[in-house]
Amino acid sequence: MFENRFYKVSHTGGTYVTGMFFNPITGEEKSELLRDYDYSDCSRDNDELYYMPIDEEVRTAWLHTRGVILVGDQARVVKGRTIEHGFVGTVRAIHDFTDRYGRTQATYLYFTDGRKINKNNCELV
Repeated sequence: MFENRFYKVSHTGGTYVTGMFFNPITGEEKSELLRDYDYSDCSRDNDELYYMPIDEEVRTAWLHTRGVILVGDQARVVKGRTIEHGFVGTVRAIHDFTDRYGRTQATYLYFTDGRKINKNNCELV
């Protein structure tokens, strides 16, 4: 399925652009400098890694190792009042609940059976 190598899973930054690389076989991750715009001589740029596309399949595996719940995942309710504890459901959608100023107050998981619960009350199965 995968080779024993690192795949690009994240690409962030402003003038100092870094990328996160993950090996799905060993579970190792590492961060690399991709581009530094503060130096005009391009001596710190790594164009091969900068233009490398993000592997979405490996990115999903990387997020799952961090416990992040995504659409289509199975989630178990571990606390809260709206759904009984121990309920396991498939996540249909994830939406933020914001106040009138656009600040995120909570993130809700919507299950395929129509129920919803705060994401902080669930864990990845």
